[in-house]
Amino acid sequence: MSSIMSILAIPLGYIMKGCYMLVQNYGLALLLFTVLTRLIMMPLNIKQQKSTARLNMLQPEIEKLKKKYGKNQEKLNQETMKLYTEHNASPTSGCLPMIISFVVLWALIPVVYGPLTYVSSADKDDVSADSDMVKTIYTISSEVDTDDANMQTIIDKIIEDSDEELSDEQLATELEKVLTDSESYSNSADALEDLSGAQIDRIMNAFVEYEGLDEFVTNTDNFTSNMMKSSYGPEVLLFNFNSKADGQYLGVLSEDVQEAIKDFDYTFFGMELGKIPTTKDATVVIPFISFALQLTTMIISQIFTRRRNPEQKMNGTMMIMMFGMPLISLWIGFEFPCALGIYWIYSSAYSVFQTIFLNVRYSPARMEAIIAKEEASGKAAKKKKKKGPSMMERALQMQNEQNAANGKTQSGKSTSDDDGDEEEEDDISKLSKAQIKERNRQKLNEARKRYAEKYGDVYNDDDE
Repeated sequence: MSSIMSILAIPLGYIMKGCYMLVQNYGLALLLFTVLTRLIMMPLNIKQQKSTARLNMLQPEIEKLKKKYGKNQEKLNQETMKLYTEHNASPTSGCLPMIISFVVLWALIPVVYGPLTYVSSADKDDVSADSDMVKTIYTISSEVDTDDANMQTIIDKIIEDSDEELSDEQLATELEKVLTDSESYSNSADALEDLSGAQIDRIMNAFVEYEGLDEFVTNTDNFTSNMMKSSYGPEVLLFNFNSKADGQYLGVLSEDVQEAIKDFDYTFFGMELGKIPTTKDATVVIPFISFALQLTTMIISQIFTRRRNPEQKMNGTMMIMMFGMPLISLWIGFEFPCALGIYWIYSSAYSVFQTIFLNVRYSPARMEAIIAKEEASGKAAKKKKKKGPSMMERALQMQNEQNAANGKTQSGKSTSDDDGDEEEEDDISKLSKAQIKERNRQKLNEARKRYAEKYGDVYNDDDE
């Protein structure tokens, strides 16, 4: 799945880069990017909405079938499939557009999180290396920093215990020995174990050269564990090396990454998009606006659903979906940088518009008119002929063939009133159970063969 996301992220990255080049501000580029990508997916959303509306139109008929065949599940399923076939509808027809939309939206995550990779001119390998380095620095710093100690106290102790004056390189070497001691610092030792010597040297030198680096990266106003665990999180937070402490720690990063960060406008109305929202400043509004818009989308969607199906009651699952998802987004909004919250605000605002537009444009009344027009023009029949039998039609045909093949019971009683069938029934009554079973197997294979020939499928004889 991750490889698919990476492939999809490439063209989306070009769109994001074009948006940024146009406005030269990442906050505004996110707005253009959201609108363009959602418009690209609009045909899929329309197809899904039309499919949903068509199914909603059949709900009264389905309810009648449930009342009529409620105790006979097999007959109910058969009649339901028949109803879907007659009205050219399918309960699964909206799944594919929804799945495609979900995959595309999921592929947007690395693009939103990866401004340095997908938008800036920085070398992608350097961006990736710096992100991994920041993760390791965070892991080490989180373990070292306690009420009684920090990285500087460890360095001071190394200097104090040494019999001679240590150079920065020697001090970095001694620091590595301390941090790779699995008994004292197990998390740090594990994090450093898979790194190359050059990578370890770079991290140790960063701790030696930049006093307070560990406290900087463990400050929750600058970095969070959630972002560090995310595949793309540290890249967003690299901007904090420049925006916090007046760029004091920017030198930790690669030179081309430093230049890209300096030249990149990663703000929105003066707010740093790499900053974690906090109640201490204006960023606090971002999670709440995102929450309000997502809740609005849920409520509007539920209103239209109730209009289509007045008898449908709000169950516990619907209540959880309506309020649970927005509440989760509120919590996440305070755990991740502002860039994600801004994107969610744009996306939710667009969803409000899209939900209203699609439900009005493809309401039950309008869908009836559209279907009637298609049937009158023969468009529906031509489309159906071109596409061939639907999955529902094939399933119904297969069921009918199987029922025909198994139309006789082992007791010898015929389900047909035809005289020829009655004569055949007399023959069956003289057969043993094994012969009856073999006879039914042959009939079932004949039905499958006719089905395969009708729809051009490959037929394999059942030899079992």
